[in-house]
Amino acid sequence: MISRAADRALDRLARGAAGRPLAVDPEVAAFQAAVPVVDLVIGSALFRPDFLRPIGHGHMDLERARAGGLDLIGLSIATRYPDLRGRLSGPHFRSLGIRPRGRGDLAIVEAFIRRIEGWAARSGGRLILARSAADLRPLAASSAAAGDPDAPLRAFIGVQGGQVLDGDLRSVERLARLGVRTLGLAHVMDSPLAGSGTGRAGGGLSGFGREAVAELERVGVLVDLAHASPVAIRETVPRLHRPFLVSHTGFRALAGQRSRWRRYSPARRNLSDDDVRLVGQAGGLIGVSLATPLVGGASLEAVVRAFDHAIALVGPERVALGSDFDGALPMPFDATGLPTLSAALLAAGFGRQVVAAILGGNALRLLGPQ
Repeated sequence: MISRAADRALDRLARGAAGRPLAVDPEVAAFQAAVPVVDLVIGSALFRPDFLRPIGHGHMDLERARAGGLDLIGLSIATRYPDLRGRLSGPHFRSLGIRPRGRGDLAIVEAFIRRIEGWAARSGGRLILARSAADLRPLAASSAAAGDPDAPLRAFIGVQGGQVLDGDLRSVERLARLGVRTLGLAHVMDSPLAGSGTGRAGGGLSGFGREAVAELERVGVLVDLAHASPVAIRETVPRLHRPFLVSHTGFRALAGQRSRWRRYSPARRNLSDDDVRLVGQAGGLIGVSLATPLVGGASLEAVVRAFDHAIALVGPERVALGSDFDGALPMPFDATGLPTLSAALLAAGFGRQVVAAILGGNALRLLGPQ
């Protein structure tokens, strides 16, 4: 199957990564078990027909998510990938085993949501789909579920790329009714809403994009500026009046190298310090990716540097985890390594309150009941 081959080839550990991590100090394990852990972006729905079945490749399945201490994940949906010239054209994720019931990108989104709904229905209560802020109230109200191996994993749905609206503003309300919590204006290529940092033109917010942003805020879908071009970020942020996020990113100051894939390189994908500050000053949440090209290395030290850099720019209350596990990029570890990340952050001198906020507190404040 194409999806399985893509999963094996793309969702791997980085060369030089330690692999599955060693056990952490029991005190650190107890600390992480006492706090909710949230990952804003997981790509498993794109490549994985069955999230419930443990597998030996990729970065995550239900078993590994709970082993890593995760309580809430954002299952990300994308509908298209660029052709060799970086255009938003024919290539799309229909090839990955889904069966849309209609034409257009919104039909692809609906098909992926049916896949996720099927997982939840077959999970015996182990996976719960959180379609609204109210659905997160049990997790936000207490840490009772954190660390409980029998507690369910909750998941919300995020969509990447404004092409999913099919040029129709009414599609925004349709996404909200489907339970979509976040919408990225652009993905790895320019969309009808906004330019992408790795897009062909990399322009700003379009007229339709301005209308869509206002409608997203009206219906309560969070605007996600991950992948958006610098111009699009600077044109969008002043228009936002509600909480928003950059669900997953790295930082150009740490990983700004160009690659043989000239368009899709850290130099274009990652955020500048000025744009990070702009997002933070406007109240946006920055999700730090764990992908090795975006953090600048396959070591835990590189990941810790990325979190440290974000905190230095916007403060600990504006930083969260947005790993992009199973998102077609190499990682330093799979989902079972998150306790090791907690240990590394604590060992680097981050206070427990700061680490708890990064691991889940900040994301829950954004996604949960206001």
